[in-house]
Amino acid sequence: MVISSTNPHYKEIAIRKRIASIFNKREDDFPSLKEYNDYLEEVEDMTFNLIEGIDVAAIEARIAKYQEENSEQIMINRARKAEELAAAMATSKGQPAQTDNDDANPNSQAVFGCCSSRAICTYNCRRTA
Repeated sequence: MVISSTNPHYKEIAIRKRIASIFNKREDDFPSLKEYNDYLEEVEDMTFNLIEGIDVAAIEARIAKYQEENSEQIMINRARKAEELAAAMATSKGQPAQTDNDDANPNSQAVFGCCSSRAICTYNCRRTA
């Protein structure tokens, strides 16, 4: 992905947002803090190199491979982040956060906040019944 702009700050922000939306694991996704820190360092190295234009083709290939291998986890983490944001927004407005009531349906297998009430997701996370 090539980002052309005369403003170098815009380029950096766009790259960081894109990388953060793909490499969106959290500390609790790792068995140890060291492994999480190694992951963060690897992501920052890729981000820096993309911003500076270093080995872009190889990094883009690595990103594509990661996306393909981790697409489900990426979508789960995006949904989790959206749910947390919605809960925080509701809390800041003094309203109780809306949550899915999976206890009402013991056969519910919904894990995605974006599509937990639908058989097929309409937000491209590719969840099907």
